[in-house]
Amino acid sequence: MKNLIKLDHIKKIYSESFLINGDSPNSVQWPKGRQKERFDALCKNINTLNNFSIVDFGCGLAHLKDYLDFKNLSCNYIGVDIVTEFLEANKLKHSNCKFLSPTELLENNESYDYIVASGTFSILYESDSEKHKDYVLSLLKDLFKKSKQYLSVNFMTDQVDFIQETAFHINPMELYDYCSKHLSKRIILDQSYMPYEFTITVWKDDSILRPDNIYNIYE
Repeated sequence: MKNLIKLDHIKKIYSESFLINGDSPNSVQWPKGRQKERFDALCKNINTLNNFSIVDFGCGLAHLKDYLDFKNLSCNYIGVDIVTEFLEANKLKHSNCKFLSPTELLENNESYDYIVASGTFSILYESDSEKHKDYVLSLLKDLFKKSKQYLSVNFMTDQVDFIQETAFHINPMELYDYCSKHLSKRIILDQSYMPYEFTITVWKDDSILRPDNIYNIYE
């Protein structure tokens, strides 16, 4: 995580937005809303029969925790962000939850049932989109190592007519191939909920149950 020093411009964008907009989707760069649709895609494969731990990587203002509470899902929620103002506001709003910096998360020895990231990689960290992509893919590896059940992340697809200069879009099949090669063979690529975004969910356990030749859905 030594490259986090390069994220000062990202911190500035969100800090200034929070100062203007307060606790709202606008502060986390979702002015058109649609957070529920994204959270549905990230969380719909969670085994809700058990109390679970979930890391919200790039948690912003912990709106995912509000979503989980609305769904009456009992969980151990851990929010992770680089923006100090977000973390401090979240600690006041959800005092029973843990909020960490990315370094604190990746350098601890804990593992978690589910790790999700909503919109975390949509703004370029580097002016060079290839460098940004390399950084993100490396980070996905680190996050996947800490998951017990799955890692689920949404991205903007490159199958669009226009890409903003500061935005990051990736080809869904390129990401699928990368995850299949480096993380796990057990993957869902979901492009069913929005035309210009997708969610990729990668399970930790891709062992095959013999002789049925199926994946073990839940342990």
